[in-house]
Amino acid sequence: MTLTTLLDLAGSLLIVAAIAVALAPVSLALALGAAGTGILALSWVIDKPRRRKGRR
Repeated sequence: MTLTTLLDLAGSLLIVAAIAVALAPVSLALALGAAGTGILALSWVIDKPRRRKGRR
């Protein structure tokens, strides 16, 4: 992984954490759900290019 990739990943995780913190005053369950969904979506985006490379 390059430095740029690691910085993009760190920035994306910070965005997911910020959304979860913003939703925490409304509902803890909503905040945990948003964090889980964000991490799941982020892992899907990261894994998507790897799956394409493996098929070739």
